[in-house]
Amino acid sequence: MRPWTLRARIIVGVTLVVAFVMSAIGIMNVVTLNSAITSVVNTQLAASMSVLENSVDKYRVDVPGTHPHPSKMGDSAAPKVKPLINFVGHAPGTIIALAHDGEIIDSASFSETSAVECDQTIKNELTALVQSPGFATQHSLLETIKLDDAAGDFRVMIHEWDGDPSYALISAVSLDTARDATFNQTVLTLVLSSLGIGLIVLLVALVMRVAMRPLSRVVTAAENVAQMPLASGEVGLRRAVKLDDIDPRTEVGKVSEALDKLLAHVDEAFAVRTAADQRMRRFVTDASHELRTPLAAIQGYAELTRQDSASLPDTTERSLARIESEATRMSSLVNDLLLLARLDEGQDLQFDTVDLSELVINAVSDAQASDADRHWSATVPPSEVSVLGDWERLHQIVVNLLSNASLHTPKGTHVNVSVRYELAAASATGREAVLIVRDDGPGIPQTLREDLFSRFARGDSARTRASGSTGLGLAIVKSIVEAHGGQIAAESEDGAAFIVRIPAAKAWD
Repeated sequence: MRPWTLRARIIVGVTLVVAFVMSAIGIMNVVTLNSAITSVVNTQLAASMSVLENSVDKYRVDVPGTHPHPSKMGDSAAPKVKPLINFVGHAPGTIIALAHDGEIIDSASFSETSAVECDQTIKNELTALVQSPGFATQHSLLETIKLDDAAGDFRVMIHEWDGDPSYALISAVSLDTARDATFNQTVLTLVLSSLGIGLIVLLVALVMRVAMRPLSRVVTAAENVAQMPLASGEVGLRRAVKLDDIDPRTEVGKVSEALDKLLAHVDEAFAVRTAADQRMRRFVTDASHELRTPLAAIQGYAELTRQDSASLPDTTERSLARIESEATRMSSLVNDLLLLARLDEGQDLQFDTVDLSELVINAVSDAQASDADRHWSATVPPSEVSVLGDWERLHQIVVNLLSNASLHTPKGTHVNVSVRYELAAASATGREAVLIVRDDGPGIPQTLREDLFSRFARGDSARTRASGSTGLGLAIVKSIVEAHGGQIAAESEDGAAFIVRIPAAKAWD
C-alpha cells in the first residue's frame, strides 16, 4: 500500500473530525426538531380533544329522566348530539370520533375546505384502539398508528367521556406535516453538511498548500544537492535553502534551519577537501616538473657512461643499465602524474574533429608491429566515426587499452578493437561513438573490478612491476574519456572488454 503524504493525512484527518462533528450536530438537530414537532403535535392533539369535549357538552340535548349521554339507539327520548362533521375549531388533518361500548357511532375528518365522515377502514382502526386492553384498563390512551395507506400516520388520543367508560371521545392529528418537516430538515442538514465539509476540505487543502510550500522548497533544495556532482570539483552548497524559509518559530522553519546548517557544515567540509585536493595537485604538478630535470640528467649520465662500457666491469654496466631503465620508468610515471593533474584541472586538451576509425586502424597496426605474440584485429565501418576531441589524447586511450591487453593476457590471445555509432538520447547529436577493446584472455580478476579505474590500481603487483606498469594507465583512460564528456565501462565475460562511449561530432545524416 502506498504511504500517504503528510498533507493528505492532515486533510483526511481534519475532514473526518469535521464530518464527525457536523454529523453529530446534524443528528442532534434532527432529533431535537423531531422532539419539538412531536411536542407540538401532542399539544395540538390535546387542544383538539379539549375542543371536542367542549363541543359535545355544548351540543348535547338532555331529556329529563333519561341517561345524560348521547345515543343513536332507537329510544327517541334519549339525548342527541348534532353530527360531528358540523363541529368547528379543528385544524385540517384532524379526525374526531365518538364511541359507545367499543363501537364508533360518529366520526369526522377535517380538511382545508370541509369535513366528511371517516371511511370504514379508519373506523375499524379506531374501533380496535377503543377495544384495546390499554384503554380498557386506563380509560385513556395516547398512540401513534397508521390508519390507512392514504391517510398515513396519526397521533391518536382517546378519553372516556364525562366519567362514563362506555363512552369514548377520540381525537387524531395527522403526522404527515411533522414528518415532512423532519425529512426536509434532514435533507437540508445533509446538503449543508456536505457543502460545509467540501468547503472545509478546500480551505484546509489551500492552507496546507501555503503552509507546506516552504517544506516543498526544502525538498527541492535537498534534491538539487543530491544531483550535484559532489565526488569531485568545486561544490557550492551555500544558500541552497532560502533565508525566508528559515524560521525557528515554526516546525517547517526548524527543518529548513536544520537543513541549512547541515549543508553549511557539508560545504565547509567540501571546501577543506577541495583545498587539500588543490594543494595535492599543485604538489604533484610541481614535483613532476621538478623531477623531470634530475631524472633526465640521471638517464643522460647513465647513457653517457655506458658509451664507454668497454672499460667498465660487467657489474657496473649492469648497474648503469638498471639505473637507466628505472630512470625511464620513473620519467614515465612522472609524465603520467603530470598528465592526470592537467586533466583534473581541465587543461592539456585541444578539441577538433577526430575520425576514430582511422585512429583505431593506426593503433592496431602499431600493436601488431610491437607485439607479434597476440592476434590483433580491427572492426570499423566503411564510413568515418567522428567525435569532437583531442586526437593525441584519444589516441592515448586506444594505446593504453591495447597496452593493457598486451600486459595482462597470455600469448596467442585474440584482441579486437571495434568502433561504431549508436543511438544516444542524452547526446546533443542524438548518437554516440562506441569504441570496444575486447580480448578472449583470462578476464579481469574479481578483486580488481571495483577499483579497476582507480589510480595505482594493480592486479599481480609482481608481474606489473616487471612489465613496467605504473598502475595509472586505466585511470588516465577514464580521465580522458570523462574530459570528452564520455563514459567507460568494463566487462569480464569470456575475456575482458572495455567499452568507451563518447558523444558523436555529427548527427545522423
